[in-house]
Amino acid sequence: MDRIVRDLLCETAPSRVAHAAVRLASEEVEAIEASLPGALAGDREHVRLYVLAFERLSERMLEAIEGACASPVSCDRVKLSARGYECHRSAGAKAVLWGEAMNAPFTYWVGSLDPGRGTAVAMVSLLRQTLPGGKPLSPPAKRLLPSWQLDDADIVRFYRAVTEVLGAAEPPLERIREIFGLNRTGAAELFGVRRQALEGWERNGVPAERQTKLASVGAIADLLSVQLKADRIPAVVRRPAPAYGGRSILEAIAVDEEERVLEALRGGFDWASAA
Repeated sequence: MDRIVRDLLCETAPSRVAHAAVRLASEEVEAIEASLPGALAGDREHVRLYVLAFERLSERMLEAIEGACASPVSCDRVKLSARGYECHRSAGAKAVLWGEAMNAPFTYWVGSLDPGRGTAVAMVSLLRQTLPGGKPLSPPAKRLLPSWQLDDADIVRFYRAVTEVLGAAEPPLERIREIFGLNRTGAAELFGVRRQALEGWERNGVPAERQTKLASVGAIADLLSVQLKADRIPAVVRRPAPAYGGRSILEAIAVDEEERVLEALRGGFDWASAA
């Protein structure tokens, strides 16, 4: 992983950056490759799949960048600062990347590579611009624009469709992850499944047998949101408390004791003292 992060942040050749992105998130890059042509053609389901893959790719990128918080990356003996990227989830950085979902298909990165790898390189280019000391990418040898057969109305339609999907009501799993400060791996552990299974839930919906737990965990997140400032919640849910048998809230949920947590919160236990 260290080599992948260094390549993402330091390599100047777009092809090498693209290779690192594929090693980091091959499924997401492939999903963008498969869905983007249909999305640009106006297929609403392909728009949804494209945005979902783009969001997952951006999160994988941010997770990689956040590693620089603990182990700063050196490019040509110059250490990159992780200032602006907290070591927990950064909603601001994620929102910046999500905005690139509309622009990336029309960049020369996509024209010079392909929809999947080109979109990933466009994302890396934007990340480097926002990271103090970031090293810019070298432009492709031939700055080829994509050969999409689109007119102005088609592009506007694509922009509107992407904006609509991005602005849709936040899915329950996404809300839980944001409130608790979890990446997808942490959320998967919370529900006792692998990351790949969780990503399947995001695409196809949470299975019926998991809906009860999802509702209870969502209720816990809502209660904490009412009682605490958003920036305090990630610390609270990670600290042990007597009300949960010496476990943290996240640990209790992971062993299927979310009802105990919810009852304690509703019953007025001094759970906030865990902060």
